[in-house]
Amino acid sequence: MTDGWNIVVCVKQVPDADDVSIDPETGRLNRSDAEAVMNAPDYNAVEAALELRDEVGGTVTALSMGPPNADAVLRMAVGMGADDGVLLSDPAFGGSDTWPTSLALARAVDELDADVVFGGEETTDSSTGQVPPGIAAHNGWAQLTYVEELEARPDEERLAARRDIEGGYERVAADLPVVVAMGFGENDPRPAGLHRKIYAETDFEPETWTAEDLGVEDEVGLAVSPTQVGGMDTADPVPREQEVVEDSEELAEQIAEVI
Repeated sequence: MTDGWNIVVCVKQVPDADDVSIDPETGRLNRSDAEAVMNAPDYNAVEAALELRDEVGGTVTALSMGPPNADAVLRMAVGMGADDGVLLSDPAFGGSDTWPTSLALARAVDELDADVVFGGEETTDSSTGQVPPGIAAHNGWAQLTYVEELEARPDEERLAARRDIEGGYERVAADLPVVVAMGFGENDPRPAGLHRKIYAETDFEPETWTAEDLGVEDEVGLAVSPTQVGGMDTADPVPREQEVVEDSEELAEQIAEVI
């Protein structure tokens, strides 16, 4: 780590929340009709990774898991300033819930010899907030979650953080290697620079790793995912009635009577 830290930032391609729907047969998200975008909190994770690299030196590698066209989010991260990108893409990954997903990412993080791993606090398509902590759990690393601010301590090989908690905040620190889940909106993600964006779209080609490359062929996919959709029902619309209460001296009494 004398030449800086190896920083990995996990980014995910998700369907645009305005276009998302549920497949009634499988109970899973129907992604085919929705525009694919980068998960919103991941922009904050990329910015935090770039700021840390700018402070302590090293490299930032964007990491994603998804179909081949998920390389688009890696290109977004490279356009913002990431140095490289790796895509985990294999039909074997299909249907993985957070446990096998975080396992595959953890194995990739090992291969990348990461010192710090960033992710967004949660994803807009499932909102579990489980993947960054899952990576830490699989690798036996420390984790800093719901992070608002970071303080690098390179001489100590530690990261200190201010993290959001109910009713306030707390300050914590952890030795490297560490997984950091950045809070949504806690920094101002930089736009992609013109030259970086052109490079990302025309010359950059991410590496692609399969389940076999990571040695997890039998540990990923829908069949080994602990969570399954047991069923789904559509709620009937609730009828609503409206009554206008005229302003008067007895307004409170009228409202109370209606209630």
